[in-house]
Amino acid sequence: MSRPILAWALGAVIWATTAGMPPAFAQDGFYVGLRGIGSFSEVDVSTSSFGGAESVENDDDHVIGVGAIVGYRWQDIPLRTEIEGGYRFRFDMDVRDSGPPTVDYETNIATTTVLLNAYLEWRNESDFTPFVGGSIGWARNMAENKRTVLGTSASQSDDVDEDNLAWGVAAGVDWLFLDNVSAELAYRFINLGDVDAGSFAGGDSVEAEDYISHDVMLSVSYRF
Repeated sequence: MSRPILAWALGAVIWATTAGMPPAFAQDGFYVGLRGIGSFSEVDVSTSSFGGAESVENDDDHVIGVGAIVGYRWQDIPLRTEIEGGYRFRFDMDVRDSGPPTVDYETNIATTTVLLNAYLEWRNESDFTPFVGGSIGWARNMAENKRTVLGTSASQSDDVDEDNLAWGVAAGVDWLFLDNVSAELAYRFINLGDVDAGSFAGGDSVEAEDYISHDVMLSVSYRF
């Protein structure tokens, strides 16, 4: 699904669940939940000390992730806050140096995050609660790097971790389908910071700036 279509669909859901409904407070208190994440992600690749022309073979990928959340829904203001811990699986980034010799750089990126999320809710008399908000926190991008001289068996490997400030914005809708259980569908744009893809013996290096993701998140929560 393209990004404009996704944004339109999410806006339609929010409008449909709020139109003509008077405000009322949702159930307040603590909640815990699990979150699944499907993302379209991309990075801005930069290189140095290449012998020939740089060729970026792959700088975007589909990524999946999982997370756990602990949150609190405030009673006197239409706000909920939560801590989210998450892990994103492999992002494949490939770059080639045309040489001579021709050198291929393959990087697999995994990311661990701890985020503080805050959402303003449109509380109403239905079971659907639209919300908008943002995220800020910590992201560690773990890069498994391999440098291969094509046509030979010469290769080098290097693993590098990079700690970053992560931030994002989100919008979605929460559906209370049982007395204490809700399902949430949301879109989030998030910047996970930079990636260090390693420096090698010849002085050549590959980095990536602004690892960004367009997340579709599906969460299930239990309210105490």
